Amino acid sequence: MRIGHPTRSSPGHPAKSWNHGCTVTADPNLNARWCRCLAEELARGGTARVVLSPGSRNSPLLAALNAEFPGRCVVHVDERSAGFIALGLAKALDAPVALCVTSGSAVANLLPAIAEAHAAGVPLLVVSADRPWDAQGCAAPQTMAQTGLFARFVTAEVALGEPADDDVALRALRARVAWLVQGARLGRRPAHLNVPLREPLAPLPDPAWQPRAVGGEALHGRADGRPYVQLAAEAVRGGADAVAAWRALLGSLPLAPRGLIVAGPDCPLSAAAVQTLAAATRFPVLADAPGTLRDGVSDGLVTTLDALAGGPLGATQADLIIQLGPAPLARAAFEWLDRQRCAWLVLTADARDQDFLHRAHAAAVVPPDDGLSALATACGHGDEGWRQRWLDADAAARRALSTALVSEPWGEPLAAALAVNHPGFALLHLASSMAVRHGNVHCQPTRPGRRIHANRGLNGIDGTLGTFLGELAAHPDGNGLLLCGDLAFLHDLPALAAAGSLRGRGAIVVLNNDGGGIFDFLAVARMPAYHELVRTPHGRDLTAAAAQFGLTYRQVATRQALAEALAAAATGPGLTLIECTVTPGAAVERHRALLLGMATAANGA
Repeated sequence: MRIGHPTRSSPGHPAKSWNHGCTVTADPNLNARWCRCLAEELARGGTARVVLSPGSRNSPLLAALNAEFPGRCVVHVDERSAGFIALGLAKALDAPVALCVTSGSAVANLLPAIAEAHAAGVPLLVVSADRPWDAQGCAAPQTMAQTGLFARFVTAEVALGEPADDDVALRALRARVAWLVQGARLGRRPAHLNVPLREPLAPLPDPAWQPRAVGGEALHGRADGRPYVQLAAEAVRGGADAVAAWRALLGSLPLAPRGLIVAGPDCPLSAAAVQTLAAATRFPVLADAPGTLRDGVSDGLVTTLDALAGGPLGATQADLIIQLGPAPLARAAFEWLDRQRCAWLVLTADARDQDFLHRAHAAAVVPPDDGLSALATACGHGDEGWRQRWLDADAAARRALSTALVSEPWGEPLAAALAVNHPGFALLHLASSMAVRHGNVHCQPTRPGRRIHANRGLNGIDGTLGTFLGELAAHPDGNGLLLCGDLAFLHDLPALAAAGSLRGRGAIVVLNNDGGGIFDFLAVARMPAYHELVRTPHGRDLTAAAAQFGLTYRQVATRQALAEALAAAATGPGLTLIECTVTPGAAVERHRALLLGMATAANGA
């Protein structure tokens, strides 16, 4: 069986040749496969020419680029001059030109050309080979810090990991290279792609390499020859050709009777626009708790994907996913989406957002209303049976959750459910870790106009109190509720010094499980010395913290006490700190039991 490029007779995948003109129908080693996929996406994204500066570390890249760009490569030994040769080509051709160099100071020689390309608006693409991670920071030859070297002068930089040949890695590689070259072309600015490579470097057969059973678009790219991710012109530039670019993008989407609309936090569309799109396509709307959709979309809304993903709909495959803004925060939803293999359209407010691009067929900045109408037309009318299956399962799961909560014992899941659905708070902030997971399960779509906030969690629990206080200060009512864990609260205590001057009011509800309860859900909980090294119990209550910063304080350990504390905080002045004392470690069993009950009910719907 031949692995790699199909023969010349296969449409969209012509055979290629290496330096000596021999036809290649197989990837001889892992580096060759990785670099071949990279070179293909450079070409499909619009790269016109390539300048090659020879070296050992970049030899797999040299061979792949020479094979992908026959007759369009220039070889020059001095990197500084090569940079300006590439600059001149890009200016004259008004198209991206790639410049491939080896590792070490060879990359530093390109700074003058990159600075000029930045000033002149020229799409120059630096493809630099790099040493593997274990050669960094140990005085290895030809090794220096290459990422960030051109940070002030490039539109974007992608630092790849080491080569891999599994499905997800190859899709991610293609997506990031496609995004990078199209962004440089449309934004008319230089960009940098850093590629670490490990021995064996030369594109020669490696008997130790056993290729994985990867095929289709991950290995060969899109069958129609398009870039793996199509970036619409309006995503970067706008202007007169935006409508044509949008139509071309829509033309690449399949008719999709089994479609889904998926929204994480910071959805770039209003709830009304999402409702209109859902009504036109008849696609279900899978909405994360953060945002406005759960309280603004009335028809077609699905809120229980955390349970459905582990139940009756866990193995389903959609025909098309329309992702609105960033990917969902909830892990179960994220992992379910990551298993999908359908066409994928990402609509984003920012062309730099790469969320889920390794799944996307196309990405664009959100179009105006007429563009959304064209999108609905391109998608066609969704299958009513598919839609109803999702809605029936969601309704059954919600009913099961409501029934279970009536008799749910006191603990973290019950406290979270009562807090996030209590009336009287104009905004809700869900802290990272367990709070956002609880909120995603329990936030019910019963509060029109309420905004639910969450940080992306790039720094974990960092800055939770400060973010909430800022949101309160900016809200016209200045009334809100924060749900967080004890570590998130303790981590950001100094922010409470601003509580008085910002004049916010509402409740800070702390689920005090004495440490990092999120880790109880993970495999790390089974490691030796888990409690001392990872969970880090602190043994403190929060009475003194409330007194220090002038907060009203309530400690609760029953359903009734929490309800009374929430009611008082919703109408009282200032901020109330409500400490929910719960049993450490008990949340895992109860949270999973609720999800299982929801999934079981949905399975019978």
